[in-house]
Amino acid sequence: MRRATKLFALALLLAPATSHAVQLHWSNARDTLSFASATRCTLTIQADAPEQRLPSEWTLVWVADSVSLQPTALGPEEACSGQIAQPSAVDPPSTAADSLDHRSTAHLCSGDGTVGAATRYLLDLPGGARAKLKVVALDPSDPDSMRTIESNEATCNGGVDDGYPPVVLHASSIHQSLLLQVTVVGSGLNATNAMNILAPDSSWTLPLTVIAKTDAAVTGIASVAALLPACEASVSSEGGGASIASLEADEEQPMGPESCGLTYAENLLPPPPPPNPHTQAIQPKDLAWVRGFVDASSSKFALHLFYIRRSLYVIPDDANEKNIGHVWTTDLNVWQPDQADTVAISTTGRNDKFDALHVFAPTTVQRGPVFHMFYTGVRIDGTLRNQRIGVATSTDLIHWTQENDPVLTSPKVDWARQNPAAIGYPGQQLRDPFVMPDPINYGKWLMYFVALDSATSVMAVGVARSPDLRTWTAFPKPFSGTERPTSLGVPTSVESPHVFRRNGNWWMPYTVNGEKVVFETTASSDPADTVTINIDPPQHPGWTNPVSLFDVVEGPLPELRWWHSTEYLQMQPNVEYLAAWRDSTDGNIDIKGIYRTTAVGDSMALSCPAVSVVDEGEEPPQQVAMSIPSHAWRSPETTIRLELPAAMVIRLTVHDIAGRRRTTLLDGEARKGISEVVWDGRDERGLRLASGVYFVRLVYPTGARVSKIIMLR
Repeated sequence: MRRATKLFALALLLAPATSHAVQLHWSNARDTLSFASATRCTLTIQADAPEQRLPSEWTLVWVADSVSLQPTALGPEEACSGQIAQPSAVDPPSTAADSLDHRSTAHLCSGDGTVGAATRYLLDLPGGARAKLKVVALDPSDPDSMRTIESNEATCNGGVDDGYPPVVLHASSIHQSLLLQVTVVGSGLNATNAMNILAPDSSWTLPLTVIAKTDAAVTGIASVAALLPACEASVSSEGGGASIASLEADEEQPMGPESCGLTYAENLLPPPPPPNPHTQAIQPKDLAWVRGFVDASSSKFALHLFYIRRSLYVIPDDANEKNIGHVWTTDLNVWQPDQADTVAISTTGRNDKFDALHVFAPTTVQRGPVFHMFYTGVRIDGTLRNQRIGVATSTDLIHWTQENDPVLTSPKVDWARQNPAAIGYPGQQLRDPFVMPDPINYGKWLMYFVALDSATSVMAVGVARSPDLRTWTAFPKPFSGTERPTSLGVPTSVESPHVFRRNGNWWMPYTVNGEKVVFETTASSDPADTVTINIDPPQHPGWTNPVSLFDVVEGPLPELRWWHSTEYLQMQPNVEYLAAWRDSTDGNIDIKGIYRTTAVGDSMALSCPAVSVVDEGEEPPQQVAMSIPSHAWRSPETTIRLELPAAMVIRLTVHDIAGRRRTTLLDGEARKGISEVVWDGRDERGLRLASGVYFVRLVYPTGARVSKIIMLR
C-alpha cells in the first residue's frame, strides 16, 4: 500500500462555543516536526484568543505516508488528573459505518471536567514517518451549521503531497415531497464523486445524484416516496477517501379520512355489455396498502393501494390477472389517478420468468427508502402451472423493478406437497404472501403464505423468516389450526392470510373455500408460533380455533358474506380499518372502520371511522411521541417520556453517534398513555458509557421516533 488515509473524529461536549478559529502545533510550538527514529509526539490544538473555547465538535484529519496514525490513550487516571483534556480511551472502528469513514473515536477527560481552550494528543510514530494534519470544524456562530473553519496545517518530516480525504461534519435533509434533498457540510468535498444515504448497520444503501458541490458542501437528490428512518449520509472521493454523518429521521406525516365513502371501484374501462351481469370492467381483488409521497410537485403524503386487476369481460383465464394496479388517496374517498393507466407491475415482457402467466396477491413492506412488493407469479412448466412467490422493488411507488428469480418456491418448504397429481390443480401451489417485520427477532422479517400440506392434502398457512427480504427459511410445520374444519366443513382451500396486533392479541384472518373469512387469535407474543392452543386444559398460549368473521362482528353486516381476502389498515394510532374485496355484480373493495365493542372476547364493530373507545376519564395521547423532559448533563440518569395512544409492541434502544446500539431499554408490548423510562447511562454489559452524543430510538408498528441525549461525565 503506497499511502494510507485515515480520519480521526473527536466529539467534545461543551457549552455553546464562540471560537471562530483553532491553531495546530507540535510541542515545540511550531507546525513542522522532524525525527529519524520512532518517537512519541505531542500535538496541541489551541483556540484562538480571545475566544478561549474550542468548537463543540471538530475533526482531526490527516494524510500519512505508509503509516496509520493512532492517538495513544493515557488511561482514565492519568488523563483525568490534568488541566488539559487528553484521550483517556480510543475506540477502534467497530461498525461498517466506522470502517467506511475510517473513523476512530476518542474519549477525553480532564481534572475539572471541561476541555476549555486546548487539548493535546500523544502520537506514536515510526522513524521517518511523513504526514500532514489539520483540524476542521463547523463554525459555531452559524446556527444552520453551513459554514466551516479550518486550522493551519501541521507536518512531520516534510509532509506528503496527497490531498486530504473528504470530511463530513454535518448532514441535513429536505423531504416534503417525492423529492429527497440531502446536504452534507465539511471539508474537501469538491473531490466527491459519489454520495449515498445508508442504514447505520449498512443493511441498505441508496445512491444520490449530486447536483451541487463546493469544498465545504455537497447536495444530492433522489426520488423517495418513503419516510426515512434515522440513517447516515456518506460521500466518497476518487482517491478512496470517505466520510459519514448522521441524518435525522423524517417527521411522521399525519393521515386521516375526510368522509365515510369507504369503497374503491376501478372505473377506467366501460362495463361489459349485456347479458354480462357485472356493472364494471375490472374486479379489484387481493390488496395491499403502503404510505408514501405522491409526486415532486406537491407535498401530498398519501395512502397507496395495490390490487389484482381481474377483467370481468368474457376472456380466457390465461389472458386474465396479468397486472397489479396502483391508485392512491389522501382521504379514502377520492382516488387518483381517475383517468389513467394504473398498472404497477405486469407479465408483459416476462416470457420465461416465474411470473410469465399471472401475477396476483401483492403485499408491500418498506425497508429504508425502498419498498418491496411480494406477490405470486404463475408460469407454465410443461403441463404444470406452478405458483411461486417473487418480489419487485421501488423507491417512488411508481416505477417497479421485478426480480427475475422467485424468493420462495414449494421445493424450499419441507411440508409443502411437490407432486401435484390428483389434487385438483395442475401444478405446485405456493401463493398469497403477507410480509411484516418480525416483532420478536429485531431486524428480521416474517412471510405468511399458503401451500398444500403433503401430509394431509389440505391447504394450510405457513410462515418463513428472512434476515434480508431475499433469503427465506420456511418453518418445518404449518399453522395446524388453519387445517381444522370450520362451519364450511373441511377446508379445500385457504387463501390470503395476514396478521395484525389488536386488543393485546395477534389476529390472523384468512379466507376458507373461497367463500368466507375466518380468523384465529393468539395471546402469544410471537405471531410466528405455529402451535395451536391445547384447549382442555390450556397448555400453550397458541392459536385458537378458526372463527367466522361474520359471526363476531356486531350487527352483523350482510355484505360480509361476500368478503374475501381481508387486509388490516391503521391510518392513525386510534383509527383502524378492515378492507376486503366483495364478490358481487358490483364488486368493489370495501373499507370499513373498526372500533372497540363492549362484548367480551375477540369481537369488533365495523362502521364509519371512529376513534377507539378509551377508559372513562382518560385522555390518551393523539399520536406516538417521545421526549426528554429534562436532563442534567452531569447526571448519570436520563428520563425518557413516552406517549402512546394505544397499547402496542415497541422497541426502545440507545445508540451512539456512529449508529451502534449500546443497550435496549424496552422490547415488547407497552401500555397506552404516558409513561417514563429511566436510562442509567450504562450499556447492555452494565458498563457506564463515556461522555458523548447518544440517540434514543423508539420503534413502533407504524414508524419510529429519535431523540438526542448529550451526556457529560
